[in-house]
Amino acid sequence: MDRAIVKKVLLDCLKVDRLRYPASPVVSIAHDNDRSLLHNGKHYSPLIDTMEDDLAELGIRCVSVARIISAIKGNLAYGNVISPEGRFARALVQKRLSGLLHPGRYPYSSMEERAWGSVLDRTGARKVFGILPSRELCAACHERGVWVADVQHGVIADTHPWYGEAFRSADPPAQVPDAFLCWDPGSAEVIDKWARAKGSATRTIGNRWLARFVAPGHDDALVRELTAKFARPSPADDRKTILLALSWGEVDIPNRFIAAGLEAAITKTARRFRWLIRLHPNQLKGFATDEGPQFFDYFDSRLKDCAEWEFATHAPLPLVLREDDLHVSWWSSVCIEAAQMGIRSALLSPRLRDENVDYYAYHRNAGLIDLVDDAEPSIIDWIERNLDSKRTPETFARFDAEYRDVLAFLAAPE
Repeated sequence: MDRAIVKKVLLDCLKVDRLRYPASPVVSIAHDNDRSLLHNGKHYSPLIDTMEDDLAELGIRCVSVARIISAIKGNLAYGNVISPEGRFARALVQKRLSGLLHPGRYPYSSMEERAWGSVLDRTGARKVFGILPSRELCAACHERGVWVADVQHGVIADTHPWYGEAFRSADPPAQVPDAFLCWDPGSAEVIDKWARAKGSATRTIGNRWLARFVAPGHDDALVRELTAKFARPSPADDRKTILLALSWGEVDIPNRFIAAGLEAAITKTARRFRWLIRLHPNQLKGFATDEGPQFFDYFDSRLKDCAEWEFATHAPLPLVLREDDLHVSWWSSVCIEAAQMGIRSALLSPRLRDENVDYYAYHRNAGLIDLVDDAEPSIIDWIERNLDSKRTPETFARFDAEYRDVLAFLAAPE
């Protein structure tokens, strides 16, 4: 964990939270790295604020809670974002200590449950949705009869420690969300294996951020503004474009960013292909902010004349993907969104070739994600074989009715 984050946690432990909690029937949850888009000086959460905007059209203005260790709130955030930082930090320290004393067991925090309970009581919320609602939040919700949903934000797989049956089947129903709002049928199937028996529903609503750009509404001012803001002139050449999405905390890569074989492939093909590099949101604002400056130093010394990172990092991902013909990554979940936009991905991490790891199985089976050796010849060969493989983006319209039903439920009075 970044030293600055450790310092923030310790300082937050000393805080006495004096917050005004606006009343709202619906509360959302997100972390700093979920609010990854900076637009007009405000940090916007592509997934959560999209749902909040749609609820606003139905007359519901949400209160959003920034999860533990977040700094984006108040005037920094697009939505109405608050955070009881002191209570969250003390609960986090309790969880870490409990984890050390009882390894192998989930370090359930009664302090965190009470902190969430206070948020629910003071906002009067009856429904909650967000990124990774904790067991403690779920318990606080169920004790009060509050409905709570997990919104998919990346990979869902049997071997994922948050979503897999082996990791969650022993959880009591009180610690499980009432619903999981999934991007695709494959993700819903993983959840349904164990969650249905606990009374939890899976709702396949599609990736609503991508859906906004694939079929933009005439009255979607944000999409219109972002499209204009990040519009780029047609390239002066006809090179194919390859996106490289970085992961954070990659200890398997010696320089932490780009493995040797991929770096060699980039430098060798820079005149033939446009390479766009997208940093992970955590490397800019989140659990790995120390990696951002380190990457910039690495880029300037090794890849400055072979690739670019500014546009691919700061523009909305759907606009970046529009320009791409292929996607390469160590094992970033951007491969899911690329697949939904019809773009084939090469994932290089040898961990994914372990027969016990099933990440991205749905889109791997659909022929949109390949596991490739991290060696220059293998990577270049894969690129050349798939240069013209781009497909039509997924039709998100098939998920629209389900999504509208979820919105109607969230907006309905008790």
